Amino acid sequence: MSELKPISVRDLLEFSFYGDLKTCGSRILFIQAKADEKKNYIRDLMEYHPESGKITQLTHRGNIGTYQFRDENSVYFCLPEQSNENNKNQENKEEASTGTSLMLLPLDGGEAYQEDVLDLKGASIAAVLEDGKLLMSYSWKEEDEAFKEDADYEVLDESPWYFNGSGFIRHERNGLALYDPKTKALDKDLTGKLNVSAVSAFKNKIYFSGSEMKTVAALQESVFQLDLDTKKVTELTAKKKMSIFSVKACEKGVFIIGSENKRYGLNENPYIYLLNPETGSFDGILGWDEAYGNTVGTDCAAVGGNSDFIDPYTSVLSFVSTIVDHNNLYTFDGSILHEVLEWQGTIHSFGYANETLYFIGAAENELQQLYRLEAGRPVVLSDFNELLKERYVAKVKPIIYLNYANEDQMGWVLYPKDFDPKKTYPGILDIHGGPKTVYGKVFYHEMQLWASEGYFVFFCNPFGADGQGNAYADLRGKYGTDDFKDLMNFTDAVLREVPNLDPNRLSVTGGSYGGFMTNWIIGHTDRFKAAVSQRSISNWISFYGTSDIGPEFTVDQQAAGLEHVSKLWEHSPLAYASQIVTPTLFIHSDEDYRCPLEQGMQMMQSILQKGVPTRMCLFHGENHDLSRTGQVKHRLRRLDEITRWMKKYNPVNHSINNEGKKEGNPQ
Repeated sequence: MSELKPISVRDLLEFSFYGDLKTCGSRILFIQAKADEKKNYIRDLMEYHPESGKITQLTHRGNIGTYQFRDENSVYFCLPEQSNENNKNQENKEEASTGTSLMLLPLDGGEAYQEDVLDLKGASIAAVLEDGKLLMSYSWKEEDEAFKEDADYEVLDESPWYFNGSGFIRHERNGLALYDPKTKALDKDLTGKLNVSAVSAFKNKIYFSGSEMKTVAALQESVFQLDLDTKKVTELTAKKKMSIFSVKACEKGVFIIGSENKRYGLNENPYIYLLNPETGSFDGILGWDEAYGNTVGTDCAAVGGNSDFIDPYTSVLSFVSTIVDHNNLYTFDGSILHEVLEWQGTIHSFGYANETLYFIGAAENELQQLYRLEAGRPVVLSDFNELLKERYVAKVKPIIYLNYANEDQMGWVLYPKDFDPKKTYPGILDIHGGPKTVYGKVFYHEMQLWASEGYFVFFCNPFGADGQGNAYADLRGKYGTDDFKDLMNFTDAVLREVPNLDPNRLSVTGGSYGGFMTNWIIGHTDRFKAAVSQRSISNWISFYGTSDIGPEFTVDQQAAGLEHVSKLWEHSPLAYASQIVTPTLFIHSDEDYRCPLEQGMQMMQSILQKGVPTRMCLFHGENHDLSRTGQVKHRLRRLDEITRWMKKYNPVNHSINNEGKKEGNPQ
């Protein structure tokens, strides 16, 4: 028996999560978040000191969000006004919450203090400009007589009318404002009625992507220039609108990372373009077929990060790309693409201090650490999450399988704790969301929990996943076909390679797209003894009208709209619900506007009427991101619910394995 302790549900309370790394001169700062049952996530600012190698905690407020360097010796961050300690006794909390407290923290000692209270809602600092002024991003609302903020009703007259994680968003827009710390002047009327997304500042110009909100939100945007001297806004790409991932301004011009969506639809990987604002020339300079950014899934990354970084004066763009199951880092100067780092883990956030790369990422089988690149090799600088040293962490074992096209693909299996080659064990197939995301080899809490509970856990990146180019990710019109074949082929391959996995004791689970596939699988095979469908899709016809991305996503991914309901129904798991015999648990959230609650309810109702064991655990106040950034108490309950369901309908009861391998524990 292993002396290591098993991974438990409540280990979530012991983990620390890291991200939002930023640098200035020799300073390296980042955010630490710790899970807490009452406060959810306690977020504070940390600093790494290159000279001593020490990491110190700079704040103890527990509520630090985004921040920006003012200079090498201080940083700004924002708080909702009601969160500021100076405003705790305000009677009108609603009124207080519409403002933003601008805080300034000296980095060489002293507490953060309030610099000003800004008349901005939901504000964050987009950039600190060269003259010391602050470019602020904030939300605002177009009002009319039919809608009042304190009304106990909603008026819906545009699409989307709600958005996952934001709630009802009628007439809400994102804008830019300029704040001068010296004069305390605030200019909110910079971008008019445009809804702003990606932003980049260079000298006295601001470049941003955006569109004017009509009755239906535009799928593609333009890039605009805001001249801070004249306050004039100019549309630079009126003739070439696209889905824009990022905008980065520099000496050479403006790098635009975007897609016209003509070849592979809404999920198409972006090209890198270079825009010359003076001449209007707009050239595609890198036809990057791979993913842009980190799309490796994990339930242990509660802090955001960055996918790219621009040095404005050398005009070198650095960016992260997902390759198969991991992240690489590249630089691109407008002509030459250079691979800086091939890393078998994830890169959540990165930056450069004195021309040295620092990043927060997770290595194989591990949680996040702080790294520095030395002579082309990552060197770990931190010792976060020491808890794992005392726990059983199952190592990923690769499994090669033939996909639907008879090509080699790789998946992985985790062996159960205290594995005995003379015994057989149950297994859980875990399916990722997206579908254009990937599973990698980093630590995944839910999978490690189930391995500690005595299950084989196996997972792969079926057709439709990210990391293998546009063509592999192009699942349009094929949901439930080739991807289903891949998952079944993979399951068969795992059973061949792992004789200790009992083929009569298999479970399946997944969330979002993984929930769709769970629903689909149990309607097409009875090989799984238990299923857990999380934040799922069951009916493309109703999804079209209820999801915050319903119309565009349905038409794009199913290659059909409401004029072809037979096609939508053909690819809907609900159409096959009469064939389900698998006991199924549904996990859903009542504020999930991406895969709305009715999707899970329809599927559950069909199973319930058949007399098949079913249950739904519905979380109030949660959205589509429950398993990743939901309230900590709800995340714990979710894992408890799933694990209990698996144990009830696919229990860990060992039997002798007559085909047991002689080499013993593969760990």
